[in-house]
Amino acid sequence: MATKKSGAPQDSSAPELYISRSEKKRQAKNIEEIAKELAELSNADLRKLPCPELLKEEIVATRGLDGGALKRQIKFIAKELRQVEVEDILLFLAQRKGSRLKENNEFHQLEHLREEIISEVIQAWDLARQHGERLQETWHSEVIAATSHRFDGLDTAALRKSALRYAATRKPAHRREIFRQLQAAMERQRFADRSADNSTTNPETPSS
Repeated sequence: MATKKSGAPQDSSAPELYISRSEKKRQAKNIEEIAKELAELSNADLRKLPCPELLKEEIVATRGLDGGALKRQIKFIAKELRQVEVEDILLFLAQRKGSRLKENNEFHQLEHLREEIISEVIQAWDLARQHGERLQETWHSEVIAATSHRFDGLDTAALRKSALRYAATRKPAHRREIFRQLQAAMERQRFADRSADNSTTNPETPSS
């Protein structure tokens, strides 16, 4: 789901993305995978985990459990994870455990965005044809508008053009281009966030 990046003020005017039932199931599975990895953390790593203390206590409660009891506790931890920001947790797991959950989670998010854009443009394309018209490159996309609130550097015009080309031709190359453009925007946003963080934590010393 496209939302503002963590720490950014929420724009109440930003359109919301529809999340399908299958996407919700996938997200729920991802959260449970995170919960499983957290349950395997050593006590030393757990102390450094960036999360509320109450969540750490629930993770500690998995120690010594097995079978159904462990599965129920994992599900409970997953439920608690849905109430917190997991980005820092995923980053911690990637750095400490070599976890690929963060990378996989981002990949699936981009896939979901691409499919939402494709579904939207095909619907708009078919509607325009029903009215004897041709969909223009300036067509309005709620999904792209919402995604631009997440990735500040997103080239919305280029993305609409790629989506339109896919609707007109259904060629896989344009489908791949949509994903590439989303991925590039995510990378630019990540770089901008890191630069902002570095300038905050390491301010320049004024010259004397």
